[in-house]
Formats: sequence, structure tokens, C-alpha cells
Amino acid sequence: MRPSPNTVLKPLISLRKSLLLLSFISLAVQAKAQTVAEQYLFAAANQSRAAQGLPALRYDRVLAAASLHHAREMAAHAAISHQFNGEPDLAERGANAGAHFSLITENVASASTPIIIHDMWMHSPGHRANLLDPKVDSIGIAVVVRGTELWAVEDFARSVETLTLNQQERSVASVLSQTGLHVAQTTQDARQTCAMSTGYAGSRKPWFVMRYTAASLDQIPSELQNRINTGKYHEAIVGACAPAAMPFTAYNIAVLLYP
Repeated sequence: MRPSPNTVLKPLISLRKSLLLLSFISLAVQAKAQTVAEQYLFAAANQSRAAQGLPALRYDRVLAAASLHHAREMAAHAAISHQFNGEPDLAERGANAGAHFSLITENVASASTPIIIHDMWMHSPGHRANLLDPKVDSIGIAVVVRGTELWAVEDFARSVETLTLNQQERSVASVLSQTGLHVAQTTQDARQTCAMSTGYAGSRKPWFVMRYTAASLDQIPSELQNRINTGKYHEAIVGACAPAAMPFTAYNIAVLLYP
């Protein structure tokens, strides 16, 4: 009696997973910052993304530190949860660790091997969606061992680059210049206008003020683009200001338009 295709396939899949795990034992020995289990989960995550045509995730040690904090909490409580009593929520844990992000999500699990953990995540709709989210670009992983059980946490984020106010203003000015506007040098009045909820600072009255918050500066809001497209404006000044304290990172921008 010939074995069915599934009978043959399952041992091959198990062998492939085992080889993947073994291939990272040597990597873990060389890169002592990660355990074998963490190396495996990182490789498995990117392998699963590659199978879907998604870009690989960058390993972020700051996110890993946030993951480790929570993995230890799970191991101490011997329970799976995204937040325990008295513990900061996910966004706060990421920010407290020093991560800068506009989006953050998390996978948690416990099992006896990292192979089982990754399979569990890939067969859970919510966890699978986190792993295969095209909007995230970085990952931090922590695995804590208690007896024969592994307590695992994966934190995913869309990272936000840390830029000075000058760098933010130059980035927006570059985009505005491509629309044909003359972008004047940033003034303190423009930065003060950014920090105001309404109105403008200084004696020179702009015809239009657009304030917005963004996690990326490579494009301007559609409302601002529509204003520029009217052809009534020929000069712009860009002002950046510090955002209010919050776990999520964003850029605060004001664009002042003049005839």
C-alpha cells in the first residue's frame, strides 16, 4: 500500500523545521545576545513573510528589551496575557524601552519548543496577521525558559526615524519644492505657529495654515496638496515642533502658504 502524499509530506516538513532550528544554533553561539529559540522565531517569521512576498523584518534590540520585560512577567505569572495588573500596556512598554514607532503589535505564547510556538501563531488568525502585516518593519523577540516551558513574546513595530526639527523641516520643504512652490527659510514664527492650536505667530499673515501630524515626511496631506493645486500660492514656510508626550512617535508640522 502506497503512502498518501500527506504521509510523506509531514515528515519532510518536520525535518525542514528541525534543520532550520539547528542551523541557528551556531548563529546563537556567535551572537550571544539572542537565544537559539529567539534566533529560530526570527528566522521563521521572515521565512513566513518571504513566502507571502513580504519584506523581511529588521531585528530591533530595543523592541527585544520590551519583549523580554513582558516574557518575564508571563513566566512569573505562569499565564498568557498582553498585560498584567500593574504592568504598562504594550505601547508604553515599547516607548519606555526607547523604541520610536507609529504602530506596535504583539504575539504571546507558551509551549515546549519554538517550532510549536511559531506554528501556533501561524494557525491563529490574529497572530498570523501580526506576523504577516505589511505595515510593520521591525521585530523584537524574547523567550524565557521556566522548567520545560518556553514563554515567548514577539513585538512588531513600524519604526519612526528620530529627526531634529531642522531635519523635519528640510524633508517637508523638499516635497513642497517639487510642487513648484518657493520654500522660504524656516522662521521661529513658523515653529511657534506649529505649536499653536489655531491662528499664527508673527506679523506676516499667511493665506493658509496647515497643521498636521505624520509618521513619515515623504508626502504631504491631500488637503494641502489640493490647496497648492489651486495655483493661488507661490511661497511656503515650514515649521516643525515637538509633539506632546505620548507612547507613539510622530512629527508635528505646520505649513504656511503665501501668495
